[in-house]
Amino acid sequence: MSRDGLLDVYKRYLKKFEQMFGETDFKETVRFQGRLIRKLKYDDFVTKWAEFKQIEDFLKEVMTKGATLNDEVNRSYAELSATVLESPKDFMLL
Repeated sequence: MSRDGLLDVYKRYLKKFEQMFGETDFKETVRFQGRLIRKLKYDDFVTKWAEFKQIEDFLKEVMTKGATLNDEVNRSYAELSATVLESPKDFMLL
């Protein structure tokens, strides 16, 4: 994804974070999907977004092949989804 594309995703993330939790400092924690998360600075967000997209792509590939999911991978995906304020997809429906 291009830098401009990442910047747009980050701006959308910040807007969503503020709508959901109000004005919060980057050090404050809030509860989302049963997890404690913090508002991420741009560089941290880009890293977590890349991890989120990588594991999401992996899960799509695994499930389209009819394989089963490892609990740890599933947990990591749920955690990363919460961190970047995305709802985890249900790959069992593929």
